[in-house]
Amino acid sequence: MSGQAGLVDCDFTLALNNRTGKFFFCGDLIAGSKDLIRNVYYWRLGFDQIPTGLIARILGRLAVVEIDLRVRHPRTLPTFLSRRDRVPIVFTDPREVLIHDLRETDIILCHDVGPLTHPTFYADGVEQIYRAAFDRIAEAKPHLLFASDSSCEEFKLLYGDDFPYLGVLYPPIRFGAGSSDQQPVTSIPGKFFLSVGSLGTRKNQLRAIEAFGRSGLVEKGYRYVICGGPEPGAEHVIAAADRTPGVLIPGYVNDPQLRWLYSHAEGFILPSLLEGFGLPAAEAIHYGVIPLLSRGGALEEVAGPSAILVDPLDVDAIVQGMHQIAVMSEGEKAQRLDQMRTSIARFSTENALGVWRSVLSRAASLHQHVGAGRSTSR
Repeated sequence: MSGQAGLVDCDFTLALNNRTGKFFFCGDLIAGSKDLIRNVYYWRLGFDQIPTGLIARILGRLAVVEIDLRVRHPRTLPTFLSRRDRVPIVFTDPREVLIHDLRETDIILCHDVGPLTHPTFYADGVEQIYRAAFDRIAEAKPHLLFASDSSCEEFKLLYGDDFPYLGVLYPPIRFGAGSSDQQPVTSIPGKFFLSVGSLGTRKNQLRAIEAFGRSGLVEKGYRYVICGGPEPGAEHVIAAADRTPGVLIPGYVNDPQLRWLYSHAEGFILPSLLEGFGLPAAEAIHYGVIPLLSRGGALEEVAGPSAILVDPLDVDAIVQGMHQIAVMSEGEKAQRLDQMRTSIARFSTENALGVWRSVLSRAASLHQHVGAGRSTSR
């Protein structure tokens, strides 16, 4: 089947160590294009279903070990790479190009280039891995898909635009049938602002907490609820929350509880320093919550100009934005939300699958054309 016409292979090693939005996004894309995908690989092994449990942990660990070795010993790259006569591979994360040889007909889904532009926001070693991966991408010049125009433009600044395809594949917003399935979080008071996203330096919760403390809104009955798992800098966010009256970090919340929080929040706060897309902001808009977001970049691209947009480095601007949401009339909220819902209507599963399938078909067709040319020249 190695030369089966019109098909690609997919590397979904991402699924072994990741259950964030990237996992669900890529899983939905793969499920919606099985007729175009021959095999799905997890590390070096193909499975019909996503590995779980011990098998997933073992394969995930082997992938991490191999990638680490290839970064530290780049001369090993030509060894044990992909088959010579293979179909195009679609990679769900740039990191995995270090496991395979890389060709122009391959497709890379790039969620962001943050590890290169903002390496201090990530764990030790992440920058080195992604720099090695993107350097290989720059050399091979495959097809590239980005989660936002902002990420695409950041990549062009680093590596130029001399690639056969540079496109944007917006992640679809996943609401499903469970939007009405809500579970109250009993520890949360009546009026609160909400942040959803990993706790750490990148999401800028330290400045948001400082702004809430300065705002005086706690005396008016407001609280500030922050939900998310840890990433670099989380310990500082937790410490700041502990010493700031009215700031609550409830820990893990399930999907019904998260839907309840979105549905009952007075405002959504995300003056992030770096976003590849900004799905929580789109979710907040869907649930009728006015978002306070960083000006410029992916968040403004998602929400449009009707969000409360601030300089994320300016605590006073964040304070003013919180006050603006707190006193906003219902009429103004409705007008802003109408405009923002028009903006997020672009982020549908149908639109994402359309772009995805088109690029997969393009790569497969190009592969057949290249293969035919090689056969003719022999």
